[in-house]
Amino acid sequence: MLIYKLYNLMKPIYIIFAFTSFFALIACDKNWLDPKPLSINTPENIFANADGLEAALVPLRKNIRTNFYGAPSNLAFEYMTSEFGVAGESKSGMAQNFDIGVSPTGMAGFFNNWNAAWGPIRDANTIISRIDAATWSSDEEKNAILGEAYFHRAFWYYLLVHQYGDVPFINKEHTAPKIDFYSHSRTAILRKLQADLEFAAAHLPANVTPGKISSAAALHLLTKVYLANHEFDKAIQSASSIIDGGKYALMTSRFGAVASDTRFNVLWDLHQRENKSLQNNTEGILVAQDKFGFPNAETGGTQTMRLYTPWWSHALWLKDPDGKRACLDAPGDAQILRIGRGVGMFRPGNYINYTIWANCGDDLRHDTDTNWMPVTKILINNPASAYYGQPVDFRYSNPTDSIRAIFPWPQYKIYVEDERRPLQPTGGNSDWYVFRLAETYLLRAEAYFWKGDLGLAADDVNKVRHRAKAPLIDAGDVTIDYILDERARELYLEEPRKTELTRIALTLAELNRNGYSLGNFYQKNYWYDRVVGVGQFYNKGIVWETNEYRISPYHVFWPIPKAAIDANAQGRINQNIGYEGAESNVAPLEEITDNQ
Repeated sequence: MLIYKLYNLMKPIYIIFAFTSFFALIACDKNWLDPKPLSINTPENIFANADGLEAALVPLRKNIRTNFYGAPSNLAFEYMTSEFGVAGESKSGMAQNFDIGVSPTGMAGFFNNWNAAWGPIRDANTIISRIDAATWSSDEEKNAILGEAYFHRAFWYYLLVHQYGDVPFINKEHTAPKIDFYSHSRTAILRKLQADLEFAAAHLPANVTPGKISSAAALHLLTKVYLANHEFDKAIQSASSIIDGGKYALMTSRFGAVASDTRFNVLWDLHQRENKSLQNNTEGILVAQDKFGFPNAETGGTQTMRLYTPWWSHALWLKDPDGKRACLDAPGDAQILRIGRGVGMFRPGNYINYTIWANCGDDLRHDTDTNWMPVTKILINNPASAYYGQPVDFRYSNPTDSIRAIFPWPQYKIYVEDERRPLQPTGGNSDWYVFRLAETYLLRAEAYFWKGDLGLAADDVNKVRHRAKAPLIDAGDVTIDYILDERARELYLEEPRKTELTRIALTLAELNRNGYSLGNFYQKNYWYDRVVGVGQFYNKGIVWETNEYRISPYHVFWPIPKAAIDANAQGRINQNIGYEGAESNVAPLEEITDNQ
């Protein structure tokens, strides 16, 4: 699904239906060459009414989950370019040394996010372009479907402009090859997203079945766009509409599948797959749907127990005091069923594992009895060891391993029973939070911060901390760094961290705060300073495998794939500063028109 040949991604989704109809005719009728009336699967009929356009929304809802699932997932690439951690391996398109590894022609994993966006954008545009030609029972029916299509397009563009910067804004369905796109400025795109999401929030229903898009989901994304556009009062208003609307509330009492099990707590309940889409879960605003056995379920599952847990079973890295292999990944072993067959593809750093939990008291989110597993929970499970059943003593292990085999992990978020691999689980199918009310509070806290209302910002942060049984903070504690710390504590493995860091870095530069400006953004920015300053790996001389962990300020934006630029022969898709090809950039478009 590459956008390297851009025109392929402009083909409308009705082509699938056309081919289905064509081959059905061949199989069922030898006289298939005789003239016949139009198939019911022609574009005109598919999109003729609300039922057809509603069906076209189904794959758009499904596509949202692609950000969270797989090994590595798109979310993991966000984390590798944040202060959360680094790539544990250099395979699968991941990077360790960004200075030599991430380029317009290499490290294709960073193009996964680029490729993932354009199909949903194309499909949303098909609905938007055909909305007026359909038959409707009411304007309300029509506007609800149009509003959801706007939401899906905005969802992907919000990620694109904070991952890649200026990109082409495709505003309609294209049914013929088109190779004359031009980049639009990030600010122009965000203005368009704001208008579209305002429409969506006004016309989407408040009550929907899980996985569909509600007015609250539109308001949540709109709050992020308002923050990016420096519309802080409007961000407060949109977030407050959700918080004070009466439908949503933070979950503070035990609920769901294991509510009676006293080993666990409300944070455990909140993140169990059986509970995420429950009707009495009043915290989930948008939950991606994926259940084992359902049609179109992800064949690989979430892969969370492979991607985010250490490679504790490696034959060479962990040893017992006698020098024997400490751990085996024997199928059905109690430890592999509990931890999963992890390989440490993403390596979280001290920031997410330790630093942000200092002075947090009995914070449930870091409860090391149940929710957050310390390395002492890794036990020697090799029956041949005299120390069988005892915690691994890392003094006897390979000291060079510390990247992939030795680190804690959030058990309450990554543990997902795996029906496909029950004896060697890597993380099965599960619904996943896309937007959750705890984030809405933290978005409103950020808006209050930008306005200087630190007391109100502290109040919102404390709503989240109080539920977690963490000590409350005062107005004097509120900084943008602290808000990001709280987001990390609450939203690890949910938020697209690089996207949010870049959004905040751009805001600081655009407002000329803390010594940042747009004039030298590619040489000095908050994203880089935080990733290098808070993180423990990049630019510290740490070498793993054959690579030193390095990163530079211009990596605040990922490269546009060179093949996409080259295929667009009659236009100009700009390359980001710092990458080869940026010298040919032209001024991005500042206006979005209906025919683009």
